[in-house]
Amino acid sequence: MPRPRKDQEGPSARERMEEAFWEALTEKPYAKITVGEIAQRAHVNKNAFYYHYDGLQSLAEEALDHMLPREVARMLLMRGGLPNETDDAQISALANEPELRKRLSRALLVVGKHGSSELVATLKNLVMQTWFDLFNVDESRLSSEAMVVVRFTLGGLLEVMSDEACHGKNANPIQTILGSGIAGTASAKVVETLRAAASDNPRGPKTSPQAEGR
Repeated sequence: MPRPRKDQEGPSARERMEEAFWEALTEKPYAKITVGEIAQRAHVNKNAFYYHYDGLQSLAEEALDHMLPREVARMLLMRGGLPNETDDAQISALANEPELRKRLSRALLVVGKHGSSELVATLKNLVMQTWFDLFNVDESRLSSEAMVVVRFTLGGLLEVMSDEACHGKNANPIQTILGSGIAGTASAKVVETLRAAASDNPRGPKTSPQAEGR
């Protein structure tokens, strides 16, 4: 397949397709979005789409990875006693930062009525990996009990984020969650669990790409 023409200026084809994905997800459920629709919205043909992606799910996974507000993933554990804990004013300022709010609104699309079980699973895995990286934890060496704590807590937090009855249409769900005593208790358990896992099974230093090639 010939390589699609590289754009001379403006967003790349991949960037346009990611934006098209989010636009479509705003308007309709993920199950009703098609490759043809994404291509049309992004002003590319299907050959160009399949040059970059295996299918809609691979586009969705990349879009979620680029969208993920990793600051929010970290903020969800702040009430659990993270090092250098941020005070309320700093949390409020961060939660209301325009770019972060944009990313958060997209996360809410994923866990909301237009999302899907596949999208939610992808989002959960991205957040968990952010948590594991934060504590330098090797996921493959976590006990089943530790994984239950992490997955159960994250599932509950995402459920709150997805439920408008819990935070109201105009409220900031992150601030609502951080202001909840039960959320603080749950996140404290995650922090405790991951700290213990890091102590018991520390992840070794990452090997540089240069060293791997030797």
